[in-house]
Amino acid sequence: MRHRPLRSRSLLLTATVLTVLAVLVGVLVAPHRGAAPELTAVEQPVVLAVESQVTARQVDVSRSIGRGLVRARSASSDTLPPYQVKPAGAPIRKLPPPPTPGTPFTFQIGTLNVLGSQHTRGSRRYGPGTSRAGMLADAILGRGVDVVGLQEVQDDQLAVLRSRLGGYTIWPGQALGNNGVRLQIAFRNDLFELVDTGSITTVFDRQTRPVPYVLLRNRATQGEFYVIDVHNSPRNLEAERDAATGAEIALVNRLRATGRPVLLVGDTNEHTEFFCRVAAATGMVGSNGGNAAGGCSVGAGPIKIDWVMGGGGVAFSGHSVDYGAPIPAATDHAFVHATVTVTPMVPGRG
Repeated sequence: MRHRPLRSRSLLLTATVLTVLAVLVGVLVAPHRGAAPELTAVEQPVVLAVESQVTARQVDVSRSIGRGLVRARSASSDTLPPYQVKPAGAPIRKLPPPPTPGTPFTFQIGTLNVLGSQHTRGSRRYGPGTSRAGMLADAILGRGVDVVGLQEVQDDQLAVLRSRLGGYTIWPGQALGNNGVRLQIAFRNDLFELVDTGSITTVFDRQTRPVPYVLLRNRATQGEFYVIDVHNSPRNLEAERDAATGAEIALVNRLRATGRPVLLVGDTNEHTEFFCRVAAATGMVGSNGGNAAGGCSVGAGPIKIDWVMGGGGVAFSGHSVDYGAPIPAATDHAFVHATVTVTPMVPGRG
């Protein structure tokens, strides 16, 4: 019985050495296995000591946890939604700078119903249509009107106007057919060049008729603008006038969408309704100061059925309802004309 304490101390020493060896083996082996992180309290070696033997055993908790994590990750990856790599979109392009106001230019614009030849045959008040056309050509030149919309033109009168207005281009001439002769736009060649032309169709006095427009370029500044010439149905043909007005509004807005100023002239056969509808729908103003800002104001009188209007960088002055000679002897309409300053919009350059 005397040797038992010595034997116990020997066993404890052996257990301690085994424990140290187990720890060293765990430290050296674990990094190579790549599965066990730094030992925690639950992973420390557990020493079982009995009187007859001592057994050292390391509980490898980290392996169990690692396997569980791998299984969890595998299970979660199985439930991930499918993904797809989309090709790159088009590169972002730098937007061009916005348009800026160009160089303004000023000229005279007017509208004149020439009273067609057929309306005065055998008349005691008026002379033949051809002689009256000559008188009105002289009035255009005498007033210095550079752009003018003409209505009720007939073939014999067109020939006279072309002859007497030698420095002007007159469009469409006969280019839009027989009914297209009735509406003409004349402009001075030394001031403007013709860039483009077009027309829409409306009903006038139960007949379809083209409504012409031109795109003009000012030669001095290169600024561009549109001119539309209209003549809507007379008397009690209200439905035809309303339909034509709607088509003309659509045309104005389409041309305004190009960024260019638009001028509209003509015999509307309405004193106020046409102006108010067009001004409200397009933002146009009248050469007499009429506008639709805050409600329709028809501008300074006398208010006639012949209108000069504009929108998109236009300013009017010198509005005139002209009954001076020889106008009363040549037509039953006033010669309405005004000074207009056009400020075109120039595309931005980046």
